[in-house]
Amino acid sequence: MPFKAKSYDQITEDVLARITGLEASEEFEFEGSRGAYRLANSPVTKIIKITGMSKRKMAEFSSAKDYRLSGNSVEWIAGGARPDEGTKFTVTYRYARPGGLTDTSAGSVLRTLVEGISREIEFLYEQLDAAYRAGFLETATGEALEMTVSLLGITRRAPRPSSGRVTFGRTSEPEKIEVSGEVHLYDGSESYELKNALVKEITKVEGISGGQATVFTTSDYSLSGRRLAWLPGGRKPDPRTVFKIDYTAFQQIKIPKNTKVSTFATSPEDAKVFLTTEEGVLQPAEGGRWECDVPVVCTVPGKKGNVPAGAITIMPQPVIGVEYVINKGDISNGSEAETDEELRERARHALEFAAKATPSSLDSALKSVKGVNSILIDEMPGGVPGIVRVVVDGGDEAEIRKVIDETRAAGIKVEFLRPKVVHIDVSMTAIIEAPTDPGKVIRDVEASVRGYISSLKIAEDVLYSKIIASCLAVDGVWDVRDLKLAAYRTGEPLLSRGENIRIETDERAIPRNVSVTFGVREKYE
Repeated sequence: MPFKAKSYDQITEDVLARITGLEASEEFEFEGSRGAYRLANSPVTKIIKITGMSKRKMAEFSSAKDYRLSGNSVEWIAGGARPDEGTKFTVTYRYARPGGLTDTSAGSVLRTLVEGISREIEFLYEQLDAAYRAGFLETATGEALEMTVSLLGITRRAPRPSSGRVTFGRTSEPEKIEVSGEVHLYDGSESYELKNALVKEITKVEGISGGQATVFTTSDYSLSGRRLAWLPGGRKPDPRTVFKIDYTAFQQIKIPKNTKVSTFATSPEDAKVFLTTEEGVLQPAEGGRWECDVPVVCTVPGKKGNVPAGAITIMPQPVIGVEYVINKGDISNGSEAETDEELRERARHALEFAAKATPSSLDSALKSVKGVNSILIDEMPGGVPGIVRVVVDGGDEAEIRKVIDETRAAGIKVEFLRPKVVHIDVSMTAIIEAPTDPGKVIRDVEASVRGYISSLKIAEDVLYSKIIASCLAVDGVWDVRDLKLAAYRTGEPLLSRGENIRIETDERAIPRNVSVTFGVREKYE
């Protein structure tokens, strides 16, 4: 049965009408042989409504068609609808005789008391309305919606922090250490691992060969990484004898797990902080550098941690021996918590997913994979029947392929692709109101623009007007000028001034460089 909450004004007027005696309700038992039903209060001025059972259903009867007011009595009209024989009907009406309390004007004692009570009744109605709505998929929100969809075995996807890789490095070799007399037992093996991982060179190898003390030369052995290998045809130590190795090694520079790195910001609260999730060790790289790639995860979940390539450059607590840190690629896979509407949409497709073998069930199944941000399903790409192309952004590839195999129809080939990244650069001048902090406005505008572009899904165009709207939504921004967009794919960039950036069906836009300058609004503008 539907529930409809009453407003504060409705409650107030209803209560006042009851107290002042201007409205009343009476119940009668319907008898077909009885022509009129006299009301207790007089004089009656208006019948508001009559309700009762008609043809075994609750009904509201029509004035002038089913009944009429005759003096202080209700008369049923011949040919109109009537209550069922022997059932009760209720007459709600108004009458002119005043009760003992009559002053309902604004500020009166009666109205003041009733308004206070009506406010509490309204609150109860709101609670009842919220409880009623909480039980339905289309009207439940927040925790109530989570409880409703849990009946289908569905849970809300939590916000996911952005993650990627950063590079720690230095431009020169680490300090060297000299190792003397490292002992190994010759047991016939072809190679032996040295205790230090970063070996530069072996300076001396000595042992017993042919029963005599021998200093071996580079024609007897070679160095490969951290392993000494005995060469075929060269001299070797006698079996079960000890040989000693002198060598030079580099000092090992470790990147501890949970090392903090961040973006640059003029105020600490604006910096985006990441933590390393694994330990790393600097290794020789091109150009005489020593570098190490380490996975990192943002400390704050959601899209706030998405950053372009080159943004992470700060080590709040520098690692000894490390000169720099940088992210060589975009880190843009952070996602917000699933919204109520997104959760409802997944719940609507839950039964379709159980049925399988449909595009909707495939879409619903893929959305259930942790980390998936956006999906595009293209049936019969190029007009070829029997093929479905699925473009998925985010999520574990192995898990996605498993879900596709479990959901696809027999005989249908599903092509799984990752979206091609289209880097978007934005430059503009924000005209600000004075007095406004330009630094804060620029940071907020940049964050707003990045947020809009990051929210775009696969195949969604970058709209020029949306960029402007995201800038104007920032407090203190009066106008936007000289807005330029650039899209970078393979080959030449596409420059745009006043035009949208078209994104193809297998592409997704990712923000890269957002350059914001400012000007101050002139008084005459």
